[in-house]
Amino acid sequence: MRTKLALVLALSHRAELLILDEPSEGLDPVAAEQLLEEVVRAAAEGSTVFFSTHQIAEVERVADHVFIMNRGQLAFASPIEELRAYHRRIHVAFPGRVPVEEMSLTDARRVRVQDHVLSFVVKDNVERVAQRAYFLGALSVDVQPISLREVFLESVEGDRS
Repeated sequence: MRTKLALVLALSHRAELLILDEPSEGLDPVAAEQLLEEVVRAAAEGSTVFFSTHQIAEVERVADHVFIMNRGQLAFASPIEELRAYHRRIHVAFPGRVPVEEMSLTDARRVRVQDHVLSFVVKDNVERVAQRAYFLGALSVDVQPISLREVFLESVEGDRS
């Protein structure tokens, strides 16, 4: 109840700047939904909202821009629409050896090879990457959208031991 009261007070003042740290923690699903609706309303009315949370699904629903911090460093920053429009996971299957070096994946993240499949994440240049893969003998190129959850994991996972 204290969390709900604090949020109601913060949102009711129509502040220019709201800084919310894990605002839905401890709230039931109905209260969390109401909170998200109020955050969206406040932003629509001109408030700037900094929303710090580990609830990635909530961020995906309400954020305009996403910043991922890892050990005090900025690991990823992007408008959410740019993330949805341009970031892709690509799986490329080759008949034999995977020509990782020849693919020239300088802008790719989380490059992995398993058996005869090369997997990586890119921002933009999907057509160029696919053309290069087919030029090098790829059997197939599978392009998939990537979720914010995947971007988060990609940004911090390699740092965890």
